[in-house]
Amino acid sequence: MALNRDKIGTTYPSFEHEVTREAIHTYAKALGETDPRYLSEGDDCVAPPTYAAKFTIIEAMMSAFGDNDLGTHPALVHGSQGYEFGRPVTPGDKLTCTTSIKDMTARGRNEFLVAEVECLHADGELAVRSTNTIVFLGSAPQEDNA
Repeated sequence: MALNRDKIGTTYPSFEHEVTREAIHTYAKALGETDPRYLSEGDDCVAPPTYAAKFTIIEAMMSAFGDNDLGTHPALVHGSQGYEFGRPVTPGDKLTCTTSIKDMTARGRNEFLVAEVECLHADGELAVRSTNTIVFLGSAPQEDNA
């Protein structure tokens, strides 16, 4: 089944991601990070930039993948990931994240879905904007690739 290109421009309902000190510490330790800011018990604790992957890849994309009309399927690979960072993420932050479908293209038998996930702090300031490219294998209509 091919992706539904009519879904380009769709914005899905927002979800909230609450940041905890424990989650930041666990993530930093799993990466082998030694920067004391990532392991701090004080007010100077911040999340490593890659912590954003925790909620902008799987958590955010599940909102889109739950849309049966989008046409996603399990034969996929993660194609690329890009980030634009705003104010650092710290313990206690409650981020509101919104996923939007930005583009879909086909190359050969594969389809490329580009989604943007924008996560804002409670005051509306940008925490992170993520651009994800997911490659769906073998579902591209062949008439699109002539």
